[in-house]
Amino acid sequence: MENPPPVPFLGGWVKNLQEPIYCIDVVRDKRGLWRGKNPIDDAFTVFISQFVIITAAYVMFRFLLKPLRQPKFVCSVLAGIVASPQVMELTKLFPEKSFPHEEILLVRTVGALGATYILFLTAVKTDVTVVERLLKKALFIGFASVNMSTAIIFLLVRKMNLPGVHKGFFVFLFAGGISLVRFPNVVYAFDELNISTSDLGQLAMSTSMLCEVYVLARMMMDVYFKSDSITFWAVSSALALLLIIFGVVGRLIRLIIRKTPEGQPLHDLCILSISIGALLIAFLADMIGTLPFGVIIFGLVIPHGPPLGSALTEKVELVAMEILMPMFYVGVGYSVDLASINMTNSRKIILAMIAGALAKLVGATLAALCCKIRLRHSVLLGLLLNIRGPFDLFLFLRWTAEKAIDSETFTMVVLSEVAISAVVTPLIDIFYNPHSRLSASSRKCTRSIQKIPRNVEVRILCCIHNQEDVPGTISLLEASNSTVASPTFAYVVHLKELVGRATPVIAPYKRHMKRVTSGGTYHIMRAFENYSNNSNHLAGVEPYTVNAAYKGMHEYVCRFAQEKFIPLIIIPFQGSHEMANALEAIALRNLRENIRDYAPCTVGTFIDKGMHRCMGKGLAFSCKIGVVFIAGPHDREALALAIRMVGRPDVTITVHRIIFREVDMDIQEVMDKEIDDALINEFRAKKVDIDEGNIYREVEVRDSEQVISQIGNLKDKFDLIMVGQKRRVRGLFSEETMLGWTENPELGVIGDLVASSEFCGQMTSVLVMKHPGDTNSSYHGSISRKPEGEQCLLERTNC
Repeated sequence: MENPPPVPFLGGWVKNLQEPIYCIDVVRDKRGLWRGKNPIDDAFTVFISQFVIITAAYVMFRFLLKPLRQPKFVCSVLAGIVASPQVMELTKLFPEKSFPHEEILLVRTVGALGATYILFLTAVKTDVTVVERLLKKALFIGFASVNMSTAIIFLLVRKMNLPGVHKGFFVFLFAGGISLVRFPNVVYAFDELNISTSDLGQLAMSTSMLCEVYVLARMMMDVYFKSDSITFWAVSSALALLLIIFGVVGRLIRLIIRKTPEGQPLHDLCILSISIGALLIAFLADMIGTLPFGVIIFGLVIPHGPPLGSALTEKVELVAMEILMPMFYVGVGYSVDLASINMTNSRKIILAMIAGALAKLVGATLAALCCKIRLRHSVLLGLLLNIRGPFDLFLFLRWTAEKAIDSETFTMVVLSEVAISAVVTPLIDIFYNPHSRLSASSRKCTRSIQKIPRNVEVRILCCIHNQEDVPGTISLLEASNSTVASPTFAYVVHLKELVGRATPVIAPYKRHMKRVTSGGTYHIMRAFENYSNNSNHLAGVEPYTVNAAYKGMHEYVCRFAQEKFIPLIIIPFQGSHEMANALEAIALRNLRENIRDYAPCTVGTFIDKGMHRCMGKGLAFSCKIGVVFIAGPHDREALALAIRMVGRPDVTITVHRIIFREVDMDIQEVMDKEIDDALINEFRAKKVDIDEGNIYREVEVRDSEQVISQIGNLKDKFDLIMVGQKRRVRGLFSEETMLGWTENPELGVIGDLVASSEFCGQMTSVLVMKHPGDTNSSYHGSISRKPEGEQCLLERTNC
């Protein structure tokens, strides 16, 4: 029987294929160890063993190197290098008739499949409009850093005359390939470091996105213009592929999205068809020599975010990252030949790699300084652009397959990449820390309701998670008493988890955005616009959307509040019992706590249970509001907001002040009491002037039991109760001691009490106010403090 011709598959050639490769033997009668069959004769069994070995090696390196802040990329490559000899030993156990090849064809194929899917998903999640804001800076910094690094490596390789690098024009390609910043690498590395929402992170991602465009253009030129005889057919085939992607596939995908009802998930058959379609496009693109080009273009055709982009990401990314990609690192480890290292040549390669990294650092730093970025952040940007990842190795494997570099050069380049990542990543994690910067910003420039003059515009940042948060928030804005002298302006921000997008973003919501792609934002913003139009323009609304991971979303919110000089942030509260997804409930709780910790202004946590009923259809707005006032800056914020509400028709305010008898006060408490009395007198004076049913009550208590009893008397009397998160009363009311009894410690003792179902049922809403700058009012840390490595959040900087 004659051997069939070679079959192209993902850049490799399967030669001498005489019999099919079976992963699972389903035709033999004797199966299993006790029926006379050797388990290692089965390809599927050996493949599973390979996967177990590489996974165990990765987990081991991850555990050992986690204290050193090493990224997943470093651990994966080391695991592949260590595990590949063991994998090869298993590969040799294949019977000759079922696996006649000496190379690890199955492992490399699975690894290439994983890399293809990751490249496809990165393109799906890419929002090219993000580059527009930072286009000039990204172009300038990317051009300076990449070209300086390329020039240095090119000169060194030419000067040292490396024997393992092909001569001629490839020396320039070699220098350029090592110097480039690959966008897929940056996306996953920044997500691991939690810096995707930072300004420097956004600038680095924009730069890498432009570098990826350069990679595609250079690849097309390299493939299509080597020979005049094939240029016409190569270009024609590329144009035909583009016509298929944009003219046929793109239109079909848009039709599927239009036919899908809003809020409904896509059918699994659609997800499966697109996943298979990605492989088909990869096959066609690989036939004409540009696999990455075809996969990226196909991914860009698919709209990012819900409903399609997010569904693809959720169903495919985990399999590609955790099951397919480990096999890719096994293939890399198999190609790494430590025995081939010659110290003379190896020193030259290491010198070129280190010089290139330093040149990129210097180039990025100088270019960033020219863009008026501070020196410290310019250096950090240079470190960010030295991030390495699996797609650099994918390029090196291609060079090895084309015999452009030898085994020793490949080995040293891979080890150098790992070493650079092992040094750069911990430096970024240590020095790019927003914990101190955000806290310092909060202390230097804080705003609160108390400090706002009574005759100026009040700006409120309203955070919205879903449509259920809208009616109560609008009722709260309605009660805030917008007047001609002191109007209210609400910045409405729809917080959406980053799913199916590579780059987090905050952007104004555009009215012409389609309902099918807005993910519920359309109806949310339409409700707030109607409220503004019905308020005789005394209440303005400006809508925004935030797409970011929950772990970094607070950075956008806090930075936005700082840039817009906002004195009050309203965040909705969802208890764990109200959400079916426990992980999402934890993420939202952490988000609220991060906003309270780092916000440069007052933060109000809004528990809506009955406030939305104050604005009935066709009826005038009517609301009864109670304020529990004991002492301290948090309670004063609640009272200051109540003072602003005084005068709103059909809104009555009752301030219930609780005073402790026989309390010895220190100097700070005496000063706080004077400020408390001044604010109370302001409320009483305004109450007397307006006299519309507003009430001030004052009671004396001796201990915490009497405090709880007095608050219990307010049950079922108000539509909204406003309290402070914490107060400072020594001995008689120890909130730290009582905190263990609460269901939601983040609300404080009194906030949790009035928000409980026993107190308000489903009738009374609660607004818990936290004054900015009080670092001792965080209850979240005592309940579920994260490990030190995850606790430090990464800073945002002005670029």
